[in-house]
Amino acid sequence: MKNINMKKTLAFIAALSMTASLAACGDDGESSSGGTTAGTTEATTASTAPKELNEEDKAAIAEIDVGDVEKLENSTVKWLSTYDINPEKGKPKMPDLELFENNYGGKIEWMITSYDTRYNDLATYVIGGDSPDMFPAQEFDTFPSKVVDGMFQPWDDYLDFNDAELWSSAKGAKALAEMHTLGGKHYVAATSTYSKCIMIYNKNTIEENGLDDPVELLEEGNWTWDTFRQMLSDYCSREDDKFAYDSWYFETQFMLTTGVPSIGMENGVLKNNLMTNEVERAQNFMFDLKKDDLPLPKAEFNWTEQRHRIASGNTLFWPCGTWALWEADLSDFGKPGEIMFVPMPRDPEADAYYLPSSMDAYALCKGAPNPEGAAAYMRCKLIAGNSDAAKEITERQYREDYGWTDEMIDMMHTVDELTDANPVISFHMGLATDVANAVDDGIKQASFSGADWATTRETINGMTDIAVEELNQKIAADFS
Repeated sequence: MKNINMKKTLAFIAALSMTASLAACGDDGESSSGGTTAGTTEATTASTAPKELNEEDKAAIAEIDVGDVEKLENSTVKWLSTYDINPEKGKPKMPDLELFENNYGGKIEWMITSYDTRYNDLATYVIGGDSPDMFPAQEFDTFPSKVVDGMFQPWDDYLDFNDAELWSSAKGAKALAEMHTLGGKHYVAATSTYSKCIMIYNKNTIEENGLDDPVELLEEGNWTWDTFRQMLSDYCSREDDKFAYDSWYFETQFMLTTGVPSIGMENGVLKNNLMTNEVERAQNFMFDLKKDDLPLPKAEFNWTEQRHRIASGNTLFWPCGTWALWEADLSDFGKPGEIMFVPMPRDPEADAYYLPSSMDAYALCKGAPNPEGAAAYMRCKLIAGNSDAAKEITERQYREDYGWTDEMIDMMHTVDELTDANPVISFHMGLATDVANAVDDGIKQASFSGADWATTRETINGMTDIAVEELNQKIAADFS
């Protein structure tokens, strides 16, 4: 055991040295600007005052039973991320944070970073003896390579993954947490699941072009690749400047509707699926869309997102995470009441309705000074997710603070239920950075540049096989 721990520590030190020179792109081009490097980062709590919960909501949250708890000896949980858990100015405090503050006397201290420097910043903090407690795991790149490198530690000594009541409303999240295990230990605490990609659209555009309502197609069981393809063909016209979809989120998530990720993981063993028929079928579908000139030609728009075209009726769908609808200004999508969304279309050849899953998820940093506090916050998130009162407050916040309609709330429930039933994730972003980016970029080329999958696969499969095999060997050696 001592030899294994020493090997992991040495690997971590080596990883810390490497991260100083590496910059990463997020899954599907997700990135965050702002923040600073660790040398100039200031740890801070919420810098601006949040919108106060009303007294009725405070009272409702106070009634939520969190079981027997003790105040934390260390009340501060240090959170290294591009975003703050504490609410922005004018935005509401979420029920889980209210539970954490009231029951544990806890608080979240935000350690600011940027997407490109976050691992470099984590390295600098740990080397300096000022490690954060928690790190976001939503990007699916903390596991397994960063765990193998020793950047994170398991949650199991602090959080009970066998507590059926605690996880009762988070079955999908529990399933994803089980996927992030090595040596029987959980390296990611997933507290809820949600769709990694929904299809946002303007209802006026659907009506004005005489298209079938995607919501009705979904309710009828007919929202499939085929009806989606027909809708795009009926709508798109280069002559009229009408294109099918924009954003950076479609390609890698669409492929997951087959139920087969590019890189899977079972029982702690990675598997390269780039040669499977399912992946090829999805890639050929996207190749045909590009061949027929349906996606917005990104190169002609300087590779810049054109979100405003949804409101103007020139682009039909905006594939993105639900977070895009939590912003204060949704005018690029349309006026209140015009905005709607559905899940990604179902693969008609799959044995179930598989959807790309994201997760509200957290990694516990190596050398975390307050793992007990971090685990207490995880418990509050799970308990809030199981509370009808907390759900009601959250839904009202969606309506009042983000302009959601009842129709959108109902669809959110539908999408969450579908995603929770058959969540699919890919572990390709958890490979070495150069391989992860090569796979991520390769998946997009059919749609971006019209490259056929056989050619793209040939350029990335070999390096992927090597990376997967090397990681599997390290996992077998250090976590068996």
